[in-house]
Formats: sequence, C-alpha cells, structure tokens
Amino acid sequence: MIIMASCPECKNEVEKPKKTWIYGRFEVKAYTCNKCGTEFREYFRDGKKSFTLKKRGGPGVYIKVSFVSVTDIKQYVYCPRIVYFDRVLHATPIFGSQQEESKELHEEYVKKELRRKDAVYYSPEFVGAEKLLFTSLSSSALGLQGNVDCIIKTVRGEYVPVEYKNMISNMGKVCMQHKYQLVGYALLVEDYFRTVVKRGVVNYIPEALILQFEITPTMKSYVKRVLGHIKRIIRDEELLPIRVAKQKCGGGCGHKQICQQS
Repeated sequence: MIIMASCPECKNEVEKPKKTWIYGRFEVKAYTCNKCGTEFREYFRDGKKSFTLKKRGGPGVYIKVSFVSVTDIKQYVYCPRIVYFDRVLHATPIFGSQQEESKELHEEYVKKELRRKDAVYYSPEFVGAEKLLFTSLSSSALGLQGNVDCIIKTVRGEYVPVEYKNMISNMGKVCMQHKYQLVGYALLVEDYFRTVVKRGVVNYIPEALILQFEITPTMKSYVKRVLGHIKRIIRDEELLPIRVAKQKCGGGCGHKQICQQS
C-alpha cells in the first residue's frame, strides 16, 4: 500500500518525497507539491506522523500546520464555547477531584487492554482481531489530529475505532459528543490506512456497557462541517452565544466560571 502525503495548502496528494533524513528522533520527509508548488515536510516518530511543516517566507523558514484535535470536535458538539476557551484564550480548565481521578482510571483501563487477547470482549465477531492501542494519527488534508484509545483490525481487514469513557452513557445510548468524537477518529483512520470505517464502539466503563453504532457518510460530512466551524472560531477569535442556560450548566468542561463572566 502506497501512503501519499497531502499538501497542506491545496490538499493535492504527493506520492514520493524528494528527500528523507533523520532529525533526532524523527524521520523527516520533504515534499514539493506538483500542483501548487508548496514545499512541506512531514515528521514521523515510531512510524507514525507527528506533525507537518510548510515553507513560508524566506529560505529555510517553515511553520507548523495548525491542526484541530478530535477532542475539539467532542467539545464543540457538547458546547462550541469550550473551543474558544481552549484554543483562543488557552484558559486552564478547573476540574474537581472526581474528574481528575476519572482521567487516571481511564488510562489504567486502557492499559488493561494490553493483557486481553484479541477483541472478543467487544463482540464475538472480533475473535483473532488485532488491537492498536494509544494510536496517534494526523491528517494534513483534514487539518485534524487525535489519539485513539484503541483501533480494532478484524481478520477481514475492517478497522473499528474504540473509545473508553469513565462515565455513564446517555440512558443506555451513546452520548452525542462521544459519537461524533468517534466519527472524527474514523476520518483519521480512513485517511491513514486508506480504508472505509463503517462503525465505532464506545465502552462506558462504570456501566460495563459496550455500545456499537454505525458511522454513516452523513455523519462524516457533518464532522467535516464542524471542522470548518472550529477553524473559524480559532481564526476569527469568535465567542459563540451560550448554548446551555447558565443555571442549568453543570460546569463539566472546567470553564464554568469564565464562561458565566463572558
């Protein structure tokens, strides 16, 4: 399989780098787009792309391509204002002790996956499947990056992203923000592995509840539109109106105090 680089300027796919070299812990691949002429470099670590630089200005001047994270997508679906506080103000969220503990338990749970054989825990059809844990992916074409808790690769070659949540579901259903977070990961998996992702899995740990759902082309198109909205918020430093009434907001995002003052 030939994995081509995507020009960060015009999104044209470039097949072969003009030069490769080792820089510290990174393998660097330098490209020149044969469509728009943009020079850019992709930096890989342990076989996975970490970031992209594109040439800007004089000789030797490269800038980092700005990426939206899949977490930004999750936050936008929950409340678009979080993106503003995180990516424009760079405000530090204030979490309670329970939320901090939840993060630690999440990491411990994912590590337990290393001791589980294949992925039959999620479905009998996943017998013999391969699991890729803590996979970092990025796409210059989408301007998107993220770290997937788990990617299941079935014996038939299907890729299924899995997300672990140390919280309860929406009355036995996948929470909306978690659903579109998985769709964001699906887009990254499709871009990197040159495949089509048709479903995702969310594991709600406290309930021991495994929820599988279909990922449709319509959902993927919606997430691509959300990416455009997020980039606009960052570019224009735009604070959107409050979506949840102040008296009803639980403050789970960590920005309740600054939000109510805005």
